[in-house]
Amino acid sequence: MTSNRLNSRPDLPRGVRRYTQDDLPTMTDIFNESALGGTSSPVLRAFSLKEMTFFIECFVKEGDPIYVLERAGEVVAWLIVNRFSWGAQACRLTGEVSIYVRHDHIGSGVGIRLGQAAVILARQYGFETLVAWIIEHNEASKRGVQGLGATQWGRFPGIARFADSRADVVLYGLHLAPADMAPTLPSTHRRNTEASLA
Repeated sequence: MTSNRLNSRPDLPRGVRRYTQDDLPTMTDIFNESALGGTSSPVLRAFSLKEMTFFIECFVKEGDPIYVLERAGEVVAWLIVNRFSWGAQACRLTGEVSIYVRHDHIGSGVGIRLGQAAVILARQYGFETLVAWIIEHNEASKRGVQGLGATQWGRFPGIARFADSRADVVLYGLHLAPADMAPTLPSTHRRNTEASLA
């Protein structure tokens, strides 16, 4: 991995913390803003709080990191680094990053801060590689991952459909060199720590 000032910081950015159940309503609202925007999210309908709680609890059981970012005491964005959705065993050391930013904070640097957090958390949780799926026309997300050193690894032409239009999905990736890796948290410790928040 090529280090730069954005992907080489050792500690989580200010305001980033583990989620708690009290954050779930706000996390749901932020997720739904993205979904109902209609062209940048793979999800095209709103989630209920019950659905979001189930969704999050599935990742908690896997021991995946879920963190929020606060500004002025309000949660304005959140992230999850989960196991890569293809090849769960062969690709078990690859993390798939999803970041959700409240609409009025897009372009404020919040996404970059959570991207930095995702790199740090990936190292802490023992991932060797990070990937992100991005809708082709989501320029803000592409700039964000490129700023962290990720490069485009693949393109899936026209596989996303939004009403009558189609869009490409691009895959960005970032190798985390073994020398850069922080000590890995044992998987049982990760699961117990995260499960305690559920």
